[in-house]
Amino acid sequence: MLKINFKKNRRSKTTLLVIVISLLLTQFYNLASPGIAADPVRTDISVQVANDMINNNTAYPDLLVLDVRTIEEFNMNHLNDATLIPVAELGGRLAELASYNDTEIIVYCRSGSRSLVASNLLVDNNFTKIYNMEDGINAWIAAGYDYWLPEDAASIDFILLVILVSMIGITLVLVLFFMLRRKVRKSD
Repeated sequence: MLKINFKKNRRSKTTLLVIVISLLLTQFYNLASPGIAADPVRTDISVQVANDMINNNTAYPDLLVLDVRTIEEFNMNHLNDATLIPVAELGGRLAELASYNDTEIIVYCRSGSRSLVASNLLVDNNFTKIYNMEDGINAWIAAGYDYWLPEDAASIDFILLVILVSMIGITLVLVLFFMLRRKVRKSD
């Protein structure tokens, strides 16, 4: 245990008392100010938390999922039921989100950088329940959660590819088998 030796002078004891009182007041202030410590307006969340929020319609009935990527990225893939407003356009389109001022908004992009910028812009414009999805849709896809793909990309199924390769393999094996059989018959 750390032992502090103070000389018996009044200045050391006064300094220690001021430090202890300052620490206690700081802690009291943090507990008494729920707007600072207990109720942030922007919260960084993982894709797991975002998935839980999206799938909990009871707790978050008016949840908005906001994609702030470009339209080209959005058309390649996006979270189901997401609303697209590219981060470059967000400042000019805040009126479209006015009805979500006091409801939960999950903001995401490709990797988390643009969504952080967009989240801060929303907070600066008095939106109160902003959730920045860290690591973006890349992490969402890596976690194996459902997302939207265009029909062309979604229609190519891995099983069809396996069946096609299997059929080609079987055909090659049969061709080789009959060629060897024919060769054996000719040699007899």
